[in-house]
Amino acid sequence: MTLAERLPIRLGPGPLNAITDVPGIEVGHHTHERVLRGTTAVLCRGGAAAGVSVRGSNPGTTHTDALAATTAGSLVHGIGLTGGSLLGLSAVAGITEWLHGEGIGVAVFGGLIPIVPGAVILDYRLSDPAVLPTNEWGQKAAAAARGGRFARGNAGAGAGGTAGKGPGCVRTKGGLGTASLVLPGGIVVGALVVVNALGGLIHPVTGKLYATDGGFDVPLLYHQTDEEPEATASMSNTTLGVIATNAPLAKPQLIKVADLAHDGLARAIRPAHAMGDGDTIFAIAPHGDRVKLDTTTGANLTDLVGAAAADAMVLAILDAARETEGAEGWPSVREARAAFTPSRAGPAR
Repeated sequence: MTLAERLPIRLGPGPLNAITDVPGIEVGHHTHERVLRGTTAVLCRGGAAAGVSVRGSNPGTTHTDALAATTAGSLVHGIGLTGGSLLGLSAVAGITEWLHGEGIGVAVFGGLIPIVPGAVILDYRLSDPAVLPTNEWGQKAAAAARGGRFARGNAGAGAGGTAGKGPGCVRTKGGLGTASLVLPGGIVVGALVVVNALGGLIHPVTGKLYATDGGFDVPLLYHQTDEEPEATASMSNTTLGVIATNAPLAKPQLIKVADLAHDGLARAIRPAHAMGDGDTIFAIAPHGDRVKLDTTTGANLTDLVGAAAADAMVLAILDAARETEGAEGWPSVREARAAFTPSRAGPAR
């Protein structure tokens, strides 16, 4: 009998195994037809409570300060994720403008202001620096947003993602993935991730995935490699995530959920949260069709959802690894593992 079979409660995915299993969540992409670069819109048209946790040391974000614990802001109508680094933030503005055109936003003196925080990845290794996300990209991503299934892998903001760029890491193509978990009581926790990491997904000594086989008991020396002879913190990277849930959580609780979701990121990517990363995770709880829980306290509920968020983040990163095809000089995870040879990056056991 396996460990999973012996567990008293076994959590499973939602019907789609995607963040869109959470009621009120829609996802849409715009991916450039020629260049590996794109934009992803995660919409909650009816509004959602939101929090954010930025753990990387080199983030590129917009409107995240408004979601800090000591500020008044707590409502969002969407999250924008995009390539292009800071020059890609025009696409987040495009998502905001599209929602405004749809009559969605906070009523202010007879007008409407949609609230759309966002974050960027630096995806210049595979993308043409002259082809940058525009306002139109964001509008197209928002217009394409639907519930149900959506493209993963080299899609949307994940199109130009890469991983394993740090010293001693196994380089692979990054991408976009998603997953969901259904908890007792009908709580749904979904994750969406854009993998563009300094760290790697594959253990350089064993050739196995950190997400499934760990290997953290083998210390690694992150030395300079032949591929990156001058690897420094200036090699800016970022893994972005969105956690969504139908649990009745407010901003302070969602900030903690986003914090805990970073644990999942660190289980699947090694190292994570480095000086050259801008790792950022949003957590949102759409208004409307929320699960009703009479006997769960706020602290217990936060921990329950946060622990599931970390697990869903691991599963979303695995989904990105499965769904992403390789690009020139950047093999898919499947290709990299098939061609694996042990690195000198760690001691023999």
